[in-house]
Amino acid sequence: MKNPARILVVEDESIVAFNLQQRLSQLGYDVPAIAVSGQESFDLVTQTLPDLVLMDIHIQGDMDGIEVAARLQETHAIPVIYLTAYSEDSTLERARKTRPYGYLLKPFSERELHATIQMAFERHKLETELSDNRRLLQQALDAASMGVLELDTGSQAITTSPRSADLIGWQQDQPHTVADLLARVDAGERATVQSRLTESLDALKHFSEEFRVLAEGLPPRWIKLDAGHASQQRMTGVVQDISERKQSEIRLRMLNEGLENLVTERTSELHQSLKELESFSYSVAHDLRSPVRVIVSFCQELIRNHPETLGQDGLDLIHRIATSGQRMGALIDALLHMSRLNQVPMQLRVVDISAIASEIAAQLLESDPKRVAQVRVSPKLEAMADPALMHSLLDNLMRNAWKFSARSEITRIDVGAKSVNGETVFFVRDNGCGFDMASANRLFGPFQRLHRDDEYAGTGIGLTIVQRIVMRHGGKVWAFSEPGLGAAFHFTLGS
Repeated sequence: MKNPARILVVEDESIVAFNLQQRLSQLGYDVPAIAVSGQESFDLVTQTLPDLVLMDIHIQGDMDGIEVAARLQETHAIPVIYLTAYSEDSTLERARKTRPYGYLLKPFSERELHATIQMAFERHKLETELSDNRRLLQQALDAASMGVLELDTGSQAITTSPRSADLIGWQQDQPHTVADLLARVDAGERATVQSRLTESLDALKHFSEEFRVLAEGLPPRWIKLDAGHASQQRMTGVVQDISERKQSEIRLRMLNEGLENLVTERTSELHQSLKELESFSYSVAHDLRSPVRVIVSFCQELIRNHPETLGQDGLDLIHRIATSGQRMGALIDALLHMSRLNQVPMQLRVVDISAIASEIAAQLLESDPKRVAQVRVSPKLEAMADPALMHSLLDNLMRNAWKFSARSEITRIDVGAKSVNGETVFFVRDNGCGFDMASANRLFGPFQRLHRDDEYAGTGIGLTIVQRIVMRHGGKVWAFSEPGLGAAFHFTLGS
């Protein structure tokens, strides 16, 4: 009984990973392990020797899924299928360079998952067969003559061995010429073969061509003719049947084209779905603003003009309603801002990050002049980016640092950059309350907050906006922290 295919899942979202494991098991696959980071992926590949890897692009650690897949290619001949909810052109371009065996855009059905996996296995099988066939063919050519051909360059008469005659589709022991050989070549390739053969004969050059031959009563056959000049009047060479390799190449090309078409189709569907969702979110948020503002205005009117009628208990209730309405208004404004991020085309140019960060720092210091604070911005920080989006990114990160370091005796915020493996990594670092890294996977989710509202107020959308801006630039963002020791947010902006 054949053992089920072993699939390693690389996914740092535990719920998504568990769901994927269950779906794969139901489809009859064996999932020996789940990895959440690049290093864990390398370790588990060595330990479990999977037949295929399902790789989420955005995973924990310094490397994303694309970098992990590229390194796996260097050490293991294992097919990789990417999983992602994002389809930015820069991400797709990076992914294509690693020659993946598939690209599944979330959400996907069991049918799509199963079909993509089976297509990947088929492609891997074909590539393995193709590699083996090339190796065996080379061994055969080295060991013996597969079919001998001799051409008189003066008379253009051709003499063949029985095997060569059989491959070309000629009867044995009969005289033949170059014209007879060209007559057997497929009409679509005949002119090219004739031109190159004439050039070889005239210039005494080596001739090597692959072409299809057609003979009555025989199926089409691909042959390769390698010949060189033994003298000015004689050219000798070998003829070999490469039909199996050519058919494998054609099937592999068709399979790759099918995968590319599937990725294009799913990308188009995803773009349309995202566009509709963003439009819906914008419409809902926009329509909610007016009634919320009316509620807050009426509450403020009651507090100003009817304090005696309401009494202290009534005033407290109305005040709580107004506060909640103001918070809802802030959330709606944040949602509107977030929905606009992907609608506005990016205007890329060289952006002075130091100047933007210094401007935001001055605003923060001015907003709370009594706070003892040191905001240090490294000079000459520049990047190719959209100026408006970059201002929003830095504003969210620096205000986040300012908020969570409010209880420190001296607020310290650093904005700078460093080079890691030739790539510029920007950072915003503070000495605030920090957070537990066990909850780091929740940082960039909308409305996900690691602190209670009565401790630190906020909408819970700022870091989501930061992540979307970074991803639009083809980069990535991550954070390091310890409770009570501050936090550091790092991001790149692609190439």
